Amino acid sequence: MQNAKSRTLADADQSQKLVALLHEFNGMYRPHESREDTVLFPAIKKIVTGNEYYALGEDFEDREHDLFGINGFESMVDKVAGIEKQIGIYDLSKFTPMIEE
Repeated sequence: MQNAKSRTLADADQSQKLVALLHEFNGMYRPHESREDTVLFPAIKKIVTGNEYYALGEDFEDREHDLFGINGFESMVDKVAGIEKQIGIYDLSKFTPMIEE
């Protein structure tokens, strides 16, 4: 957040620092998320029963409520949306490539 303030973004060097940090985050996050979706979750589903998988989901939801309150996920989504608005990346259409037909 400190690198995404209006006065900081006006400085080209600071703006480039934020770009570099976000690029590094994406470099870490994309393979991590991909591995979760293609390796981790399918493997878990193979080693636990349907009831155990459901119970894990309930346990994670309880933990979410412990950490973030009863509307934990929703409040975090709202918080992230607020941060995205502050730093000007909320409107995904600005970043989504146009596909010509």
